[in-house]
Amino acid sequence: MSARSTPKVKRPALKRDASVAENVFARLVETLVTGELPAGEPLREAQVAKQWGVSRTPMREAVRRAAEAGLLILRKNRAPLIRAFTPHDVDCLYQIREMMEVLAMEQAWKRLPEKEIAALRTMAEAVGNTSSKPWIARCLAFDEALHKIWFDHCQNPWLTQFLQSSRVFIRIFQHMMARDPALVRKSYEQHLAILETLGTTDLQLGTRLLRQHIRDSALKVTQHMEDKLAAEAKPVTGG
Repeated sequence: MSARSTPKVKRPALKRDASVAENVFARLVETLVTGELPAGEPLREAQVAKQWGVSRTPMREAVRRAAEAGLLILRKNRAPLIRAFTPHDVDCLYQIREMMEVLAMEQAWKRLPEKEIAALRTMAEAVGNTSSKPWIARCLAFDEALHKIWFDHCQNPWLTQFLQSSRVFIRIFQHMMARDPALVRKSYEQHLAILETLGTTDLQLGTRLLRQHIRDSALKVTQHMEDKLAAEAKPVTGG
C-alpha cells in the first residue's frame, strides 16, 4: 500500500475521549471533596459509572488519578477505598501548607496587582453578615480567591503546582467545617485581616497573620475529627 493511500487517524475522537476522562475525574474529585461519596467506604466503580452515564474506561482512569492524588486507596482484588483522613494527616498536611503558602506570599508580595486586591475587597464586602447556606458558600469562594492571589503571582510554577494540588485536601476539610457557621465566620474574619495587609509594605504582618490562620484552621479540623472519633467510640446505652 502506498503512503498516499494510508488512512488518516481521526484525532477528534481521541480528544473527545480525553475530555470525557477529564470531566469524570473532575466530578469524582468534587464528590470526594464534598463528602457525597463518604470517607472510609469502598468506591463501587461500576455503580458510580452507571449513575453518571459513563463507561468504565474513563471511570478507571479517574480512579487511578484520584489514587495518585491521595484521595483513594487502591486494594488488590477489592474496590478502592475512599481515604478517611486522621488528625495526624491534618497535622502533616497543614505543616506543609504553612511552609509553602508563606513562601508563596513572600515571593508574590511585591507583585500583587492592585486591581486584583480591589476585586478581593469587593468580593469580601459582598459576603454579607448572615449565616445562611449562600453566605457560607460566599465565604468559601472568598477564601479560595484570597489564597489564589499569592499562588498566581509567586512566579514559581513548581510551588504553584504543589499548592494547587494540596488545595484539594484543604477543600475537604473546609467542607467538613462549613457545617459550623461560627467556625466559618472566624475564618472569614482572619481572611479579612490578611486582606488588609495586601498592597502594603508590611510583609511581616501579612505572613504572621497567614501562619496564624493556617495553624488555627489545623487545630479546628483536628479538634473536630477527635470529637467525632470520641463520639463514635462512645458505647450506646439502651433506653
